[in-house]
Amino acid sequence: MTKDRLQSLSTDELLRIAERNRIQIPQGVEKTTLEDLIFEAFEDERLEREGNDNLTIRIEAKKYSVSQDEELFLDFDEEIELPDRYRENSLVLMLRDPAWVYCYWDVEDRILDELKDDSSFTGFILRVTELAAADWGKDSCIDWFDIPIQFTDLRRYINLPTEDTCYGVELYAQVGETEELIARSNIVESSRDYPALSLGDENSRREKLIALAGFSTDVGQFPGKSSQASPTPQRIIGGSGQGAS
Repeated sequence: MTKDRLQSLSTDELLRIAERNRIQIPQGVEKTTLEDLIFEAFEDERLEREGNDNLTIRIEAKKYSVSQDEELFLDFDEEIELPDRYRENSLVLMLRDPAWVYCYWDVEDRILDELKDDSSFTGFILRVTELAAADWGKDSCIDWFDIPIQFTDLRRYINLPTEDTCYGVELYAQVGETEELIARSNIVESSRDYPALSLGDENSRREKLIALAGFSTDVGQFPGKSSQASPTPQRIIGGSGQGAS
């Protein structure tokens, strides 16, 4: 409570506040002294309460504190920069849209140093594998293709040739005639770029929904395109095999 607010109250109101908050007031005290005693009691209570707050509580309170001109503020002493690498074997896939995934990876410094010193090391490859199910089982592999990458590469976008299926990526080091597995990614499921056909529902609003979404009512075709099926898009790099090694 501010000093101005206390000054605007009557003596009887101030006495009631003092009694309610158990503030000791001498008999026959003047109004100005009464105001000072109540204000000091409130200030002492506030300082004691703030002293008991731990660091976490103060930080959380600061996030939502409001200055006198009622503008939200939050001060940071220094900027936090995320590192480019965490120096551990990892490989992560993130689906961007039905046709593209974002892939990023990292390799331990120990392994990188060993490969640098190995004269038979010829480079890294990303092996993009199409899977029949969301697992890395031996029977899940449908097809694959390789993408050579530079020693210093850490990320790239990858075009997916087939929709509505599962994909995973493996990072291999090519050492002589062998391929050494460094890391294996999570598995993502690519979706269609068009709504699935709703069978046996003649009264559905499928065509209207497709039109509102900006597609043609010929399911799977964009406006202005032929309704004939288009060939499978060409992969980024050839060299597909019948299965991942």
